[in-house]
Amino acid sequence: MHFFSVDYSRDRPDRWTFVNRGFWLSDIPRPLLLCRLLGHKPIVDGFGPDRPGLRAARWVCCDRCGVRPNPQGSLDPDTFQVGDRYAGPYGDSADPAHGTRTPGAWPKLPAFTFGGQLILGRSFPGWSAEFKVGNAGSEHTLEAHLKLWPLFALYLHTERLGTWLQRRLNPTGYNSRVTGLDISFGRLWWKLWAKRDDTSRSDPWWQHGSIPLDPRNKLLGRRHYEYENVGDPVTATVRMPHGDDHTVTLQLQRCTAGRRRRRFHSWTADWDCRPGIPTKPHGGEVLGSGVDVTASAVEEGTWPAEAAANIAAQLTRDRTRYGLREITTA
Repeated sequence: MHFFSVDYSRDRPDRWTFVNRGFWLSDIPRPLLLCRLLGHKPIVDGFGPDRPGLRAARWVCCDRCGVRPNPQGSLDPDTFQVGDRYAGPYGDSADPAHGTRTPGAWPKLPAFTFGGQLILGRSFPGWSAEFKVGNAGSEHTLEAHLKLWPLFALYLHTERLGTWLQRRLNPTGYNSRVTGLDISFGRLWWKLWAKRDDTSRSDPWWQHGSIPLDPRNKLLGRRHYEYENVGDPVTATVRMPHGDDHTVTLQLQRCTAGRRRRRFHSWTADWDCRPGIPTKPHGGEVLGSGVDVTASAVEEGTWPAEAAANIAAQLTRDRTRYGLREITTA
């Protein structure tokens, strides 16, 4: 077995995050008691039929533990269907005429990986607990997390362990299934065996949704923010500490907020820059956003300079988080 860990706090410093570490324990012997006693239960696995840009494929795996022979084989999709029992042959022999290959031998010491991430202190807002059963193409077969902001967050996953559960609960398609609760942004959100990355109007109402927790939303309505442009757009220069300058277009906006009656909330400057300002070492630019400016700067007419300084500070933090050390100019 091998243990490996990464300290994420070095790339994402936060004074209120005390521990932010990812960890992996690999090459753990898989608990395959039934397969060791009775032998593997070979069946045909794969995807398809053919569709544009993707050809159907078939291979062999164990229906109980998910282990595949090495090599797994490449069977004829017209002859074998997913879920069929496979009775042989084995031996890793190829048939060039049909583009197929028989599976090789079963691995003697199959292993799995257990990993996760532990955050002590502030992470993402909200309280949540969730369990995921992956799909046939998932890198992480099983996942779970528990988050209690701002105390801690714990994320766990397995790689190649839990295939027996996945094959019985979520055998087809490429949508993982999640079940969990999340309290955030004043609402209680739930997912009950919902698709992880896809939603549809045809989904049953109970599968995913949310209800408000703040009684003021029922009595007084939801809190809304409204932005009103003040004056004409102006241009300013954002000077980054890395030595690059960028011309941005600024629009002063007056923000009001409230439930039934909106009141003054803050002054903001909406900015736009084409081409964008780079923030990541291997590509990635910010084309625009918004920054707060003070009321005194608006009164004195110096808000464009304050906005440019705030933009530079905001993007410098992004560059530090993403590890951008220097800017290469042509």
